Amino acid sequence: MIKINEPNALIISAIGAGLLALWGGIMASISGSSAILLDASFNLLSAIVSFASLRVAKLTESGTSRHYPIGYFAFEPLIVVIKGITILILIAFAVGSNIPVILAGGRDPALGLMAVYVFPAVILCAILYWICHLGYKKSNSDILKAEKNAWFINGVISGAIGVALLLVIFIQGTSLGWIARYIDQILVVLFSLAFISDPIKLIKNGMRELTLAMPPIEHTKPIYRGLKGLAQEYEIEIVDIFIAKLGRKTWVSVYVDPKRESMTFKSYERFVADLRKKMDKPYTVTEVDVILQRSPTSVEREAKLAHD
Repeated sequence: MIKINEPNALIISAIGAGLLALWGGIMASISGSSAILLDASFNLLSAIVSFASLRVAKLTESGTSRHYPIGYFAFEPLIVVIKGITILILIAFAVGSNIPVILAGGRDPALGLMAVYVFPAVILCAILYWICHLGYKKSNSDILKAEKNAWFINGVISGAIGVALLLVIFIQGTSLGWIARYIDQILVVLFSLAFISDPIKLIKNGMRELTLAMPPIEHTKPIYRGLKGLAQEYEIEIVDIFIAKLGRKTWVSVYVDPKRESMTFKSYERFVADLRKKMDKPYTVTEVDVILQRSPTSVEREAKLAHD
């Protein structure tokens, strides 16, 4: 049985996307379906990005180098941003190429060929989504998170083609039969607009990490919760906290002010060790720095005492 870790999940995802792209390309050229062509293009994009993601995942595990002293973690959000941008370009192409077809009177769908394509595609999308989900649970990788979300979108698109296929079969021969000529193109435009927020979210989150902005609340909440408990236990005051995230690595710099007059080196070491243990539980890779610094209130209090 194959062990589902990050590299294996990315390899399987890339191979699966490549097979679906080839299958979709053949069926799109035979059937002339724009919806299948969109799905095939999306799969081809997924295959290329998955192979690039595999290379990035190996780089992040290789540690640091002379030219990358803090490691290769920035390549993870960079890959996510590139994937988001390429999906947006694909959506723009899909909408721009199908609206003229709708205005020109649509096109008769090749129902039999669409049916042959849809059902294997939906099953494979579901399998690949589950494999990426299992890999993500083990690695907490942003790359696999984007990958499994992409397979979810892909599966919904493929499934909706099947739903449209059934709809066309039901309305053929009725007074609404004329709609069948537009179903394929309308599906492409609707899917493209319905999922446009997903690549935008990928770009936004990736750019936040690349610019070292504060991570979202769901990422920082465990850090604040752990610090609050330790601050009470060690009788210290948290002066300031700086948190940054690049891919799977989280940097935490904590400025603390001991409430007692002095803090022994051993107690400082224990505090740092306990803090690192708490940070290592929710995150894959962490780096924690603890800096001793007087809080503004302590400085003001000492100045007042010295003046008195």
